[in-house]
Amino acid sequence: MSLRTLTLAALLSGTAVVASVSATQAADLYTPAPAQVAYPDAGLAVASDTWTGFYAGAHAGVVSADDFDNSNFSGGVQAGYLQQFDQFVVGGEVSGTLSDELRYELTPDAGLTQNWSLAAKGRAGVALGSTLIYGTAGVSLAELEPSGTTTSGKDTYAGAVFGAGVEQDLGNNISVRAEYLQTRYFDVDSAVAGVGRTDDLTNHAVTLGVNYRF
Repeated sequence: MSLRTLTLAALLSGTAVVASVSATQAADLYTPAPAQVAYPDAGLAVASDTWTGFYAGAHAGVVSADDFDNSNFSGGVQAGYLQQFDQFVVGGEVSGTLSDELRYELTPDAGLTQNWSLAAKGRAGVALGSTLIYGTAGVSLAELEPSGTTTSGKDTYAGAVFGAGVEQDLGNNISVRAEYLQTRYFDVDSAVAGVGRTDDLTNHAVTLGVNYRF
């Protein structure tokens, strides 16, 4: 056998060995892709942003001083803004309410009468789909006038207001709500038959309202 033939045979043999080793290393380095695992649907509903935005509306109901034995009609308007974060909703509202001579009794013959009030309140609640359950609290301003044997003049007082309600989205940017509010005016000065006194006054209101969201 010639030298050329031996050299060619050696080259072919080496090439075959290298190819065999390369194939073995490639097989060792190959990692199959992980199998796709299908997870079942957890059935968790994502809260929709139903309540974010400005709104304005009107309300009407009954209001009574101290208890509901003698209820008076009340009605007014409100406007505010809400921001929804997942299921949580926060915001603020201003409202004006007229009442049909709401009377706070100081004595059987003397009292103070309220005809209007303004309020600025914060709102916070939880959205359950198209239903909003919320609490509210803030400040109220009202003018109180003398009645009966009350001899002091009319004056304006600030107080605290708080309550809770439920609001239902009806679609087309319309919602309706039912709300309870309690308002307290502290250290109200007056005079009955010329004798000065100081009282804490409380009223309760239950109203139904409608809002349009912009």
